[in-house]
Amino acid sequence: MTKLLALALSLILVIASLIAPVAAQQQQQWKPDIQHFKWAVATAGGDWFRAGAKFTTILPEALPGVSAGTLMGGGVVNVTKVGKKEAQMGFALTPYPEDGYNGRGKYKEAYKNLRLMASNLGRTVVIAGFVLKDSPIKTFADIKGKRIVPGDRGWGTTELVEAMMTAAGMPPDKFKADGGTISYTSITDRSKALQDRNVDAIFIPAQVTYPDLMVVQQAIGLRAIQIPPDLVDKTVATTPGAIKSSVPKGLYGVLEQEVPSPGFLQQIIADAALSDELVYRVTKLWWERIKEIREVAPTLDKADVRIAMEHATIPFHPGAIRYYKEVGVAR
Repeated sequence: MTKLLALALSLILVIASLIAPVAAQQQQQWKPDIQHFKWAVATAGGDWFRAGAKFTTILPEALPGVSAGTLMGGGVVNVTKVGKKEAQMGFALTPYPEDGYNGRGKYKEAYKNLRLMASNLGRTVVIAGFVLKDSPIKTFADIKGKRIVPGDRGWGTTELVEAMMTAAGMPPDKFKADGGTISYTSITDRSKALQDRNVDAIFIPAQVTYPDLMVVQQAIGLRAIQIPPDLVDKTVATTPGAIKSSVPKGLYGVLEQEVPSPGFLQQIIADAALSDELVYRVTKLWWERIKEIREVAPTLDKADVRIAMEHATIPFHPGAIRYYKEVGVAR
């Protein structure tokens, strides 16, 4: 029996010694199916912009020989960018990947090549409105006839603000017909415009404090626009994919308590045409380096691989599933 065990062990070692070099050679010989990798983010000043910039600097570790960069967009338009293969992956907000996949809502065609790399990045993206401390605007109803920035074009948070305007009886077209003006700019530009009094009110993703707006608080002082809870309820009820959430207490030093807000979940989408090996490597790198990404993008501070497959609205890419199975998240 002892001799048989010894013989079996010897055979296993021989087989392993033969397989290992082959596996290593295959690993070395693998070449990505693309030369230039684009990650769709949002405009400057936001966490998606910073997270994407950080991740694309480390991406060549997983994809040797591939150049990587970001493509500006937003939670809505990134669906189109990946759907039309202008970007290989990118950030998005529910319900837009699902709408794009099915060709409904804002999307005139169905992008059946959309897949998920992650369906839940932790924090719900919420919104809050801010004015200068001496502004006469107190409540959401007071923005009527004023100069506002609901966000940037293609952003899911902009869609939320405009949905809330509609729920309040002043959809964008009527708002402008009644004398109001609407501008669309980055977080950096809208914060500066508020500080310079070129606009009366701005709306901003409100999960964490953004440095550009904090500068305004320190220089002049901010006040949050009061949003009635029933308006949030009505917005959620009439906006597919929106959920009821809240803006955290203490934001910019002006919120004395949590306040209700409509919100969307953050997701990462990918082009189905990407090879399983490529997406596996990108998914693996994302989660192995998530701590570094969180350091530059606080809104991703709750991103956790253990919840990465929750709330899926479209199919996952097989390469991502491979990684999630490897770490015990997918069965």
